[in-house]
Amino acid sequence: MDIEKAMDNAVRYAQELIKTPSLSGREREVAYIVREYLENSGVDKVFIDELGSVVAVVKGSREDTLVFEGHIDHVPPGNIRLWRYNPYSARIVDGKLYGRGSVDMKSAVASMIASVPLISRREINTTLYLVFVVHEETAEGVALKHVFEKYIDEDKVKLVVLGEATNLNIALGHRGRCLIEVYLQGKTAHASMPEYGVNPIEALSTVVYEVVNTIKPKLPKHPKLGKATITPTVIECNPKSTPQIPDECRLILDRRVVLGESIDNILKPLVPLIEKLKAEGKILNGYTRILTERLNCWTGYVVECIDFFPPWLIDENNPLVLKLKKSLSSIKQDIRTYIWRFSTDGVYTAGTRGITTIGLGPGREELAHQPNEYVEVDSIKLAVKAYTRIFETVENTIR
Repeated sequence: MDIEKAMDNAVRYAQELIKTPSLSGREREVAYIVREYLENSGVDKVFIDELGSVVAVVKGSREDTLVFEGHIDHVPPGNIRLWRYNPYSARIVDGKLYGRGSVDMKSAVASMIASVPLISRREINTTLYLVFVVHEETAEGVALKHVFEKYIDEDKVKLVVLGEATNLNIALGHRGRCLIEVYLQGKTAHASMPEYGVNPIEALSTVVYEVVNTIKPKLPKHPKLGKATITPTVIECNPKSTPQIPDECRLILDRRVVLGESIDNILKPLVPLIEKLKAEGKILNGYTRILTERLNCWTGYVVECIDFFPPWLIDENNPLVLKLKKSLSSIKQDIRTYIWRFSTDGVYTAGTRGITTIGLGPGREELAHQPNEYVEVDSIKLAVKAYTRIFETVENTIR
């Protein structure tokens, strides 16, 4: 297959994937489509694992391994009225492919698949895994962890390439994230007689104030990853009755984490705050913890995980990174290395396992999860060249 045909295939694959809704936990149909594309691309083996992720192998003469990785789920489209075109129409207008998941990240999945015939058309030494996981949008790294632990010898992996959007630049890491729960218990009473109750909403207002004005300004800053953040995102109260004071209040905090932080030091400033509220009689009880997540996979498999996803950073002077940057400069002349703002499956490969990991994908990350999400068609095509070049560079490096 020639390069032009492969690039055209990438665009066609991307359109078909975008037309197929695949919310987290509902990826069945798109997984079957991805499997079919891979079966026809020249891989030696392809299968769907227990969680519903699609895994393919192009066998080399050696066990040295390169992994191309992406996810096949996407976030909801939101208010349809804010979209210029139907989010599942996959329309191409003025050289832009519109649709939910176009940037995040079905176009990269399509380009990775389309690169396979260019890689497998000759004898190769490096074994290539293509891993397209489920449930990344709900808990990044969890489905990929399952694949690695069951099917890939991580000691043989020389590089993992994440296809998340980079506008074809090279991403070398990002902050981690965790979800913190603050639970406060009060006592119900009629809203006309609040003195007979203990209102956890009032106590929660103190927590939010302290988080924003005391804890947040003291968070650490990393010279490469940037500043840690803490942001209130959810408040829930029970019972939900307007003439009644609730006896439970729950706050969720999104915490972005930099290198050197641990779960203990993340929760530490919240613990005395809750104890103080209890001592003052403003709550009956309370606690703070890292949330746990229960992932219901389309296969029926259930996975439980803790909502703590570590930060990671690859040295920009890593010899392989330098070689990749040089070899890719003929495809993107102004190629640069940088740090993602969002979180990715690299939390497992690099953040937990310490495997050399980079990101490179079509599209701009700031368009992810937005209405009118789009990716430039030319970027999808160039990504095919880029993934092929990455394989060639790794192949030549480990001879």
